[in-house]
Amino acid sequence: MQKPNVSQSIIKVLTEYFHEDTLECGVKIRKQYFEKIPTPHTEAQALGIYFEYMATGYLPKDTLPPVPDKVYVGTAREKLSADYQRANESAELFKLFAEKYGIEIITTGEYMNHDGVSGITDIRAKFNGEECIIDLKYSSLFDDKFTDFGWHVPSLSMKPKLMLQPTHYKWLARRLYGVHDMPFYFWIFSAKDSLKAKIIRCNIDEAHVDIHDTTIDKIRQYIDHFYNNPDKLEARPKYLRCMECPFYNDCDHKIVMPEVETVYY
Repeated sequence: MQKPNVSQSIIKVLTEYFHEDTLECGVKIRKQYFEKIPTPHTEAQALGIYFEYMATGYLPKDTLPPVPDKVYVGTAREKLSADYQRANESAELFKLFAEKYGIEIITTGEYMNHDGVSGITDIRAKFNGEECIIDLKYSSLFDDKFTDFGWHVPSLSMKPKLMLQPTHYKWLARRLYGVHDMPFYFWIFSAKDSLKAKIIRCNIDEAHVDIHDTTIDKIRQYIDHFYNNPDKLEARPKYLRCMECPFYNDCDHKIVMPEVETVYY
């Protein structure tokens, strides 16, 4: 067991653990965040890692350079699969936009840590004459309005799971760099169309930073409690959740049949 830092990802999962509409599985949280059991990358994550590596050269810690999928391997027609070809084209598009905008990259994959609150930025750069943080997203939800992680710009202010990230990094930058309002940008690239991209500057209201400060204090309490009482993290098996869980094969709590659900009309 290791006590995790307060990262944006653990804020999300512990919030979902207590939220009546989600009730995230505590066993998964314990294995992933407290026992630090490595999990394999999903196909979408692997594509995102490849895109970011081709765009900036950055790799997450302990990650080997990604090997893209190919088709017609061993023949004269050998080439990247369609998914990886699009990711490669999007990476080149990022480089083109960065050059045109005069982006000066200062660091990639910078680990930020203040008093046990941490995060890893994709890019810290100079953009439009000011130092900023840029986060790259390679997503199949480029224009999605309705899901929590869709990138339909007019609805982003109603998606706290996405807006948690710029809030978290502004909180860290304030304490580490002494910058009261570090500019934060999402650069979004479509996993379905390599010509599609959007750049979003996130202006975070001070009230949300204050709320985040309170949230961090609460998450610290939860982490301390579950670190000392790991069995309090309850298993909450559901058929579809279990099927998608990276710990499915070794979990004693999994269920293998859909549960009966009731609708009242």
